[in-house]
Amino acid sequence: MDWAHRVGEEVVPDSWDECANLFLSSGGDTVLYRGHRCYEWKLESRLERVLQEYAERWDPHKLGTMQSSAGDPETDQWARDEEIRLTQYFQRNAARFDVPNLPEAWDRLGWWELMQHHGAPTRLMDWTLSPFVALWFALEGHKAGSGDMALWIYDRRTADINHLDALMTFGRSADRGLLDDRQLQNRFVTLALEDKSPALIPVTPRQFSRAVAQQSVLTVSPTIGVARPANWWIRERLATRVRIREQWKPEMRASCRSMGLSRPTLYRDLDSLGAYICESFLSGTEMPTAL
Repeated sequence: MDWAHRVGEEVVPDSWDECANLFLSSGGDTVLYRGHRCYEWKLESRLERVLQEYAERWDPHKLGTMQSSAGDPETDQWARDEEIRLTQYFQRNAARFDVPNLPEAWDRLGWWELMQHHGAPTRLMDWTLSPFVALWFALEGHKAGSGDMALWIYDRRTADINHLDALMTFGRSADRGLLDDRQLQNRFVTLALEDKSPALIPVTPRQFSRAVAQQSVLTVSPTIGVARPANWWIRERLATRVRIREQWKPEMRASCRSMGLSRPTLYRDLDSLGAYICESFLSGTEMPTAL
């Protein structure tokens, strides 16, 4: 299965076995997966949702602009200004908390990752190289009776095609050989944001334990302020959505357990281990000797 040739499709397997075999027989190092516990959820970052929620509460005119397909430089500038303000506030206060190994001031991606990790709104979205890790996240928090889930699939090659100008400019950079990987990623994201393409920009996060366990890849949402319906539509046309039936949940959980996927193995912290022990005990689930 070459997912790059199935962009814009909605795939509806007939059974969990068909669905699992589909993922086991496809993929590759260019393919990214994202699980949603609600089939109707859009491909949007938390920052995009928060900006819209703010407009719903405080500025109906701005909300109308954001929900239209028309461009509006004033609203677009407002969104960028608010993003900068929120990021700078996080940076200033994180420095006061004696947190070790904070990102360098120039490392915009590093600060966005740290904000994302701690629940602050950013234009990042979490993806993974493993379809079954993505399915675990679709299951996590899904409540009985809330409907089908979704697995979104996005191929890096699709992103490359839609950011060719940035790639070409990046390739011609005279100082490219002098920059480390983190500097290179920041440089490319800056160029891609100038492309004005709504295609999501994949980046590799810093390899701390959780990112390694989750096989994480991040995407940057290039546009966050205006013409939102058009951006959502284009993003969905550049990815593939697989419908995951709610009735498959027992089989999905069994598959995830057989692969050793659980909250403590994916989050790699003691809080997750404690919650896992409590949940397993109350549900009567036998816990493995070692995770």
